[in-house]
Amino acid sequence: MASPGERVEEAPYDWSQRLARRSAGPGDVIERLSLGDGRARIELTGSVPDRDLYPSEEFRRILSDVMREAGPALLDYGAWEGYLPLRRWLADRLAAQGAAISEEDLYIINGAQPGLDLAGKLLIDEGDRVVVESPTYYNAIGVFRLYGAELLPVPVDGEGMRADLLEETLAREKVKLVYCMPTFQNPTGLTMGRARRRAILEVARRHGVAVLEDSFASELRYGGKEEAPLRALPGGEDVLLLGTFSKMLFPGLRLGWLVAPPVLRAPIRRLRRCSDLAAGLLAQAAIHRFCESGLLEKHLLKVRRTNGRRLDALVRSMEAHFPEGVGWTRPEGGMSLWVTLPRRIDSIEVLLEARRRGVNFSPGRLFHVDGGGANTFKLSFTLEKEERIAEGVQIIGEIIGEKIAGRGARAQDAPSVII
Repeated sequence: MASPGERVEEAPYDWSQRLARRSAGPGDVIERLSLGDGRARIELTGSVPDRDLYPSEEFRRILSDVMREAGPALLDYGAWEGYLPLRRWLADRLAAQGAAISEEDLYIINGAQPGLDLAGKLLIDEGDRVVVESPTYYNAIGVFRLYGAELLPVPVDGEGMRADLLEETLAREKVKLVYCMPTFQNPTGLTMGRARRRAILEVARRHGVAVLEDSFASELRYGGKEEAPLRALPGGEDVLLLGTFSKMLFPGLRLGWLVAPPVLRAPIRRLRRCSDLAAGLLAQAAIHRFCESGLLEKHLLKVRRTNGRRLDALVRSMEAHFPEGVGWTRPEGGMSLWVTLPRRIDSIEVLLEARRRGVNFSPGRLFHVDGGGANTFKLSFTLEKEERIAEGVQIIGEIIGEKIAGRGARAQDAPSVII
């Protein structure tokens, strides 16, 4: 025992022995690669709006106006369901898309990612099986696994998740939830047509499986025909619908919404009371004023024009600089597209060399739950201007050409169906 006044050497506090299992993982090498090193000159990764397009001045004026009119009341806690005028505005907007939604069934949340987390808490117990598209959004993979889900990947084709393979999976396995992104799917940019949407919904309903529809970028359409959400289709009244303002405005706002059947109202309330209580009232009031005044539509016109040009620049550059045997999806909107290389080429090898030359993108294995996707990657087009997109694609194309020549891969090694 140490004598009084004697300095005792204390061992460093070992937090690694105190972490909960869900937070103690070392981190997958693919996940670490996805973060990059922060030194890329050209960012073709991330589904993030361009900061230069943020409506900063307009939003500053709106914030000032609502604070001047409502005063300190907007700095209080708000209702757990969300600011009623904003819920009504969103319900009306969704109704215009064909989804008969009451504001009573719509909840304002702190962005789409917290919405995924809420759905995980709400529906998933340890060992439950969840169907996801393959490839799918990598942060959804993380959330569902956080709550102990076993993930069952269903491949996509040119129209998204294949209904026939979903049918096979649900006939074979006891599944709790189907998670899908029917419009501008992340990472592929694909959109389901009406017939495919009906088929997916019919299969899920027949097997008694809940559906979570993520419509994170559905407002970012640059061409083609609008498609109604699953929630708007016959039999879609039980679909959980997730949306966000982050992609069409700016991510720092941290506001989204979840539409859920009335029977889930009490469980959602209990969960929110124990987690985030409610979304920020000031932000909700400001975004309601921004939307109601017509500023959102004005902003979306600008964003759609800009992003549409950037998508065109990306595709033109790929056509000019990517070697034969490389394929890619042809989105009508969203924030990214999906590239498929000849089978022998590993996109991580291409990525590491691209980063050395100042270009960053997202490797395909990040978006697969089963270790697949080695010869695929995601290119995002919303952060960079056209000339920088073209420069980045040219660099990537040169690297792919070098890998093909150096590894002996041939054009015929490319998959017969490129999605």
